[in-house]
Amino acid sequence: MFPMDEAASEFLRQFRPLWGRLRAVAGEYCARREDVGDLVQETLLRAWRAFSPVEGPTHPRAWLFAIMRNVAIDWHRAASRQVSIAPTDYEELTELAGTEPGEPFAPLSAMNEEQFREFLDASVTRALDALEAPFREVVILSIAADMNYREIAEVLDCPVGTVMSRMARARRALRERLADFSPSNVRRKEVRQ
Repeated sequence: MFPMDEAASEFLRQFRPLWGRLRAVAGEYCARREDVGDLVQETLLRAWRAFSPVEGPTHPRAWLFAIMRNVAIDWHRAASRQVSIAPTDYEELTELAGTEPGEPFAPLSAMNEEQFREFLDASVTRALDALEAPFREVVILSIAADMNYREIAEVLDCPVGTVMSRMARARRALRERLADFSPSNVRRKEVRQ
């Protein structure tokens, strides 16, 4: 049995570095900015209650984000909070789209939702917001939470192939929405003018 101070130290050692990323992802799950802190707090509280330094989670980061997602889903179902997540049956997506191998987006340093939104150009933000929730969720977990496909699959409780399929479809949709802003299209517009 670990003494409380040692358990708390181990919990903080494992999860404190993720707090910024938790806030960034929570901003995507919450419809109102005021709810972001509540979602992060509830996530950390549930994680602390379930935490055991002796039998800790195999993949702590994925475990923590899975807790956050489950809290957001609970809030959505209870209608006590507005969240911007729509759970989707993953078998349906796996069958509809083929997988496209590749890595998740390049990692960014931890940032809150406001910093993340400022980082993105307005057109990219509109394109990201236009994605269906399941596709937007894999992009956000990849970028804001700096997760790989395996970790995202653990958070979403779905096969890695589904995550790959969703990411491929999200990237394709983003490319289509942002085609007007590609360097080759911008050069063509300049030549025409």
